[in-house]
Amino acid sequence: MDSNTTYAVVDIETTGTNLNAGERVIQIGCVFIKHHKIVNTFATDINPEMGIPNAIQQLTGITNQRVRKAPLFDDIAPTLYGLLADTVFVAHNVNFDFPFLNYEFERVGYPPLTIEAVDTVTMSQILLPTVNGYRLRDLSRYFGIQHKHPHSADSDALATAKLFLILMKRLSSLPLQTLSQLADLSGSLPRQTANLIQLALIKKRKNPGHLPMYLMIRENLVLRVQRTTFNNVTSDELGRYPQSKKAKLKLFKDDLGWRSAQARIMNAIYANYQRKDSKAMVIEAPTGIGKTIAYLLPFTFLAIQNQLPVIVSSTTTLLQSQLMEKAVPILSKILSVPIDATLVKGSNHYLDLAKFSHLLAERDPANQSRLIKMKLLVWLTYTKTGDLDELHINNHKITVLNEIRHQGIASLDPESSFYDLDFYQRVIRKAHFSQLVVTNHAFLARHAELLGDKKHAPYLVIDEAQRFVNTILQENRLTFDINHLMSMAHSAVSHLKMNTGINHSPIIQSDSMGSFHVYQMSAKLENINQLISVIQVQLFKYFLRQIPSNAANLPYQHVVMASELKKFSDHNLATLQNLRDSFTAEVLEFESLSKIIEKQQNNLVEAEVRTWVKLNTCQLEIEQQAQIFLRIFRAFLENKSQKVDEADFYWIQVGPKHDAGSVSFSQGIVESANYIKNKVYPWFQKPSLIGATLFSNSRSKYFLNQVGLTTDVTTVKKYSSPYNFADNTRLQIVNDGPVINEIGSEDYAQYLTKAIYRLTQVTPGKVLVLFNSLTTIKDVFNHIQKTDLGRTRRILAQGVNGTKSKLTREFLSSSNGVLLGASSFWEGMDLANGNLDLLIITRLPFDSPDEIFTKAEAKLQRQAHHNPFMSALLPRSILRLKQGIGRLIRSESDYGVAVILDRRILDKSYGKVMLHSLPKDMPVQKIPLNQADDELKEFFKNHS
Repeated sequence: MDSNTTYAVVDIETTGTNLNAGERVIQIGCVFIKHHKIVNTFATDINPEMGIPNAIQQLTGITNQRVRKAPLFDDIAPTLYGLLADTVFVAHNVNFDFPFLNYEFERVGYPPLTIEAVDTVTMSQILLPTVNGYRLRDLSRYFGIQHKHPHSADSDALATAKLFLILMKRLSSLPLQTLSQLADLSGSLPRQTANLIQLALIKKRKNPGHLPMYLMIRENLVLRVQRTTFNNVTSDELGRYPQSKKAKLKLFKDDLGWRSAQARIMNAIYANYQRKDSKAMVIEAPTGIGKTIAYLLPFTFLAIQNQLPVIVSSTTTLLQSQLMEKAVPILSKILSVPIDATLVKGSNHYLDLAKFSHLLAERDPANQSRLIKMKLLVWLTYTKTGDLDELHINNHKITVLNEIRHQGIASLDPESSFYDLDFYQRVIRKAHFSQLVVTNHAFLARHAELLGDKKHAPYLVIDEAQRFVNTILQENRLTFDINHLMSMAHSAVSHLKMNTGINHSPIIQSDSMGSFHVYQMSAKLENINQLISVIQVQLFKYFLRQIPSNAANLPYQHVVMASELKKFSDHNLATLQNLRDSFTAEVLEFESLSKIIEKQQNNLVEAEVRTWVKLNTCQLEIEQQAQIFLRIFRAFLENKSQKVDEADFYWIQVGPKHDAGSVSFSQGIVESANYIKNKVYPWFQKPSLIGATLFSNSRSKYFLNQVGLTTDVTTVKKYSSPYNFADNTRLQIVNDGPVINEIGSEDYAQYLTKAIYRLTQVTPGKVLVLFNSLTTIKDVFNHIQKTDLGRTRRILAQGVNGTKSKLTREFLSSSNGVLLGASSFWEGMDLANGNLDLLIITRLPFDSPDEIFTKAEAKLQRQAHHNPFMSALLPRSILRLKQGIGRLIRSESDYGVAVILDRRILDKSYGKVMLHSLPKDMPVQKIPLNQADDELKEFFKNHS
């Protein structure tokens, strides 16, 4: 491989992927490249002398009839072999195309090609680290490569050739140090792909050139130079706030249409925070009002006029990105001034440069780890944020990524040469000088003090506020996984002392203290396991003496209030303190051992490196569990005499066998109000909380209580939906269904299957079916698959077909898919513009009484002499029902029907309250199932 090499970019289509099953090539395309130009092409269909499966015909467009008169592979073999003989073979997934083609050559009597071969998938993963997807179709779209016929060999080969030219150009543009590091890590790449990097390195060494001005070198890393600039927009440049409709329309020009409710929200926010005695605001603004711009515009005026940033918190990193990439540019255009906006995430989203620099110097036997290191080296030459989410690596179990994730500002070493370049520190610093800071609920819950300032308090907007409480509760849950800890401790001991253990390393044996630290660390780990076993037994005896008979062969959870745990801790104080001290001592022994290894890490052989990596992984898990143990038991370990906080609750889970060896212990909080009042609000101006579904009814104070607000200090604004529910929706309540509490699970699943089948048969488009139980989903899914519905529609089920994001993506891309979902599908899924025709609610969305949070909440409510059902369960279920119905109509052109199969909404007194909470002009039909499908058919006929 040199500068005169001819590259043959090849793609083949085949009857199947299994060489051992005698599959054949049905089409081949070749594009030849020399001196960075396409110099020749070759393409032909091939008669495989066998039938082409229907799936392959649909995928490729190559039919049996089309290849009947095509040449046999024997006929084109001499020409093709001659064309490829003196080239470097290039393919997108070379380990499929190259062996398959050689298999065909050998079948007709030719020797296999022994030429070099390289893979464009792997090169794309390295050189294009931020692309979201490495299929040829994805990359063609990313670069604007014309690719008219995916899965057609000639089109695929041409697209791959153009991609290869782009990759070679990117490779040659990398700085010398980065290329050298890539070459050192490239040994495990497919075939001879590494030779491409070696060739680029040789050329760069001959003509290194100057390092571009936008790059810098710090120790062993090449980084993009970071220049932080701020737009100091003044009030005079911004102009006056547009109070009237005329002023707003003049400002909006053609960028925004007029929405009365949106304008009213703008004025309400601006007027409130102009007053010295401003109040907190809670704004319920349904979909379609344009709430994002409704709060961004007035708060931007307030931020610039008062020189205070606006912190906007939303639910997910995806919504954060949408705010930054869509809403902020629109706002800047409307106001004709540049808006300084900073995106802030949790520290673990960012790369720790010092850790990566250290890890890069370590030898790594794992192919996946080396590939990720290569991606990171290229990524560092152009990332401005250090946000690991840019890499789109969704597997959070990848060890190498977890080792280099940032652990927060407190973890930084001021003496490190990377301290002044730290990505996370820079983004937090920039946030304090930006007009707009976008973050997520989880970060706000944990780190309000990093974003706020008690003296110069920023404005705070909590968007999607209905989900903020849930985030608070989730962020305050910890699980001390006793069995996992014991497993990691056992594994660590084996990596220390067994036949292949670190104790046998010459490096350890040559150090006077090496074997001593191995022995001491092993002893500490074994002592930890003994203490944990004692605690497991004591927890079981103390709290799980009487497990209900109906919990047989099932995991069982038992709620423990703080006062009960204090009594347990007092009784077992010596054991708990001993475990705390053993954790501390074990960490010190590991650190001593690490120093010995680090001094001579270059002398470790590959087997020793593997063992050391495994030991580090175990130690990381052990330390995480130790930290959780300390957080849960700290107050009790210090033997404080003051009263414990009953807002904290704890629960013990025991496995199906109900023995002491399967106990885990967790901590959470029951109510969110005190946490929000004490840990979030003090750092900001009076907050604004905005969401589509916040109130269960006009008099409900449930949401305000949850977020720590009262009516006397809060301005509440509620806006009605702009959509025409009267004409475009129907709510059908099936009144002849079974009584849920009186029917067995199998009969219930069969009833739901029958109902879903009938209703779906007359629905032209997509159907979303909402459940309360994943078990019921699986039962119904299995029944539906036995009907012909599974042959005519794509049936997707949560807990069966993949993650929520995957299910949502497949559902949206289908024309008439059926999605069976629970919990998270009740809200947060945007199904606008005709993406949903029918919503089926199988069961009213009450929390399960067996769910651990529900148990703890009920216990606390009863202690306060409240009715748990009326004060918490019912308001929460009403909100969830409103959110579910809210999936149906998301734009002016949408129409659809909601069907409730749970007759309790008609039979029970609380049903009237639930129905009263739904859109007032939504027509309600109470009908038997055998009439519901006729009504549906008529509705869709009128709206087609």
